[in-house]
Amino acid sequence: MTNNFGDDGFPFADIPDFWRQVRNATSRFLGLDYDGTLAPFAIEPIHAHPLPGVADLLRNLAASGTTEIAIISGRPAHEVAALLADPPLTIVGSHGFEWWPLNGDRQTHRPTQVQQRGLDTIHDALMRCRYGQKVETKVASIAMHTGGMTPKAAAVLERETVAKWGFWAMQHELEWRMFNGGVEVRCQGRNKGDALVKLLGSQPKDTLAVHLGGDDTDEDAFAVLRGRGFGIKVGDFGKATAAQAHLADCSAVVGFLQTWLKATAST
Repeated sequence: MTNNFGDDGFPFADIPDFWRQVRNATSRFLGLDYDGTLAPFAIEPIHAHPLPGVADLLRNLAASGTTEIAIISGRPAHEVAALLADPPLTIVGSHGFEWWPLNGDRQTHRPTQVQQRGLDTIHDALMRCRYGQKVETKVASIAMHTGGMTPKAAAVLERETVAKWGFWAMQHELEWRMFNGGVEVRCQGRNKGDALVKLLGSQPKDTLAVHLGGDDTDEDAFAVLRGRGFGIKVGDFGKATAAQAHLADCSAVVGFLQTWLKATAST
C-alpha cells in the first residue's frame, strides 16, 4: 500500500488514510507506553533508556500544542520521568495507580487492606525463592523479571509462579499479567484502559485518540479505543490483539512520532 501521508512520511499501511485522519482531526490525543515502545527492553529495567531523539520528539510534540500526550506505563511514574528527563507531559504510572498530571496535584492510589495483605504474602514468598533478586515492588503490584534467562527457563518460572499463587491472588483482589520480560501480580480495579478512559474524559468528544504499546497490559487500552480511535501494537505480530495496526519496534515508533509531528505541524 502507498504511504498515506506523503513521499517523505512514515508509511503506515494498516489503517487506510491514517495520516490524513491525524492531519484533519480537530483534536488529538496520543497515549504511549514506555518499555518496548519508547525504549528497548533491558535486562535491568533501569537501563532501558529511550532511543536517541525520543525525549526531544516528545518535547516538540508537547510544545506544538496540537496533540495532548500522556505516557501510560506499568513502571513507577518517577522512573518514567527520570528516564525521559522530566518531559512536560502527563505521566500515568503503575498501571493507573499513580497520576502525575502536567498541571495539577500528583496522586497515588494505594491498595486496599485485602490487596496489600495478598501482595505482602506473595512478595515474601518470592523473596525466599532463588529468584528473589529479580523481584520488583511497586505501588500496587509486584513484578518478577525474567530477563537474561533462556526463553524456556523464563516461561517455566512464570507458569510455576502463576500456578502456585493464582488462587491466592484471586482471593485478595489481585491478578497476574504477563509482560515482556516477566510476570506481574497487580491490584485489580485500575488498568491502562481505565486510565485512558479517564484521560479522554477531559478531551473534546471528537478527539482522535491513538495509543501505542506492546505489552499484554496495553490490550486494556486498545479495547477501549474501538470506535474512538486506534490501538497500535508495537513488537510481536504473532499474538492476538485488540489493536488495529502494528509497528515493528521502537525504531519504527520514532519514525511514527516524527511523521505525527510533521502531519500536525500545519494545523
